[in-house]
Amino acid sequence: MKIKEVEFLRRLVADRPAERRSDLAIQFSRDEGLGVVLGSKVNYRAQDFERAASLIITRGFGLKSPPRGFARSEAPRGGSEKSGARAVAQDLVAVFPIGMEVSAPKDGFLAMPWQSAISMQYQVLLVCENLETFLQLREYLWLTDLIKGRPTLGLFRGMVHTFGTDGAARLIENDHRPTLAFFDFDPRGLAMAASLPRREALCLPPWELLEPAIRDARRDHLFTNSFHGSCAQLDKEQDPAIVLAWQRLKLLTKGLNQEAFPREGTEG
Repeated sequence: MKIKEVEFLRRLVADRPAERRSDLAIQFSRDEGLGVVLGSKVNYRAQDFERAASLIITRGFGLKSPPRGFARSEAPRGGSEKSGARAVAQDLVAVFPIGMEVSAPKDGFLAMPWQSAISMQYQVLLVCENLETFLQLREYLWLTDLIKGRPTLGLFRGMVHTFGTDGAARLIENDHRPTLAFFDFDPRGLAMAASLPRREALCLPPWELLEPAIRDARRDHLFTNSFHGSCAQLDKEQDPAIVLAWQRLKLLTKGLNQEAFPREGTEG
């Protein structure tokens, strides 16, 4: 989801307007059933604001925009350097170079403004949902089949209060290179993967390894907790990889978090 779309939904939740007149309002009504189109305007009911909030959360963003503020070094004379200042990490992203000239420390990552990260010399962007998995990217051997020997930049998609999602979203939106979607195997994770622009592949272990891991973990809650918030989007998806994964999820009615994914690949 693009930043301007997230901001539209955030304003909708915050302002709770009776109506909106814009292309985005019509787009969300058409694609997500958000509001009722009447001529050139979209009318909203209470349940539409709940739906908008659900869309924001399902796509992995916070309900409120990060405060703009100022850098602490720009604090006004006589005032607090903290009051009104933006978070130091607001525009920072966590990245992990793979097969590049620059490297991250063992068991670590690099942090920098998204504008600096986007200028690095990589050919594909590997977007990872969870921080623990991001720190252990080297261990998921089956990823090599998707990376295909190319210089790759691993990107932590962020979370509230820890490398916020907006910086990563701006990098993704302003980049032009293909992406690899590495998310939890549950409705919410699949919905976020489906929304990732320029997606070249859905990063999942070979099914012969993933299916028994899902059945053994028995994490029914990972399916039920985000099913209702994601099914409308996923039912409309046409990408073969997303469609197949969604069919398998609905058949198993269980999910699996990234941290529990098998690490090994298959031989041959």
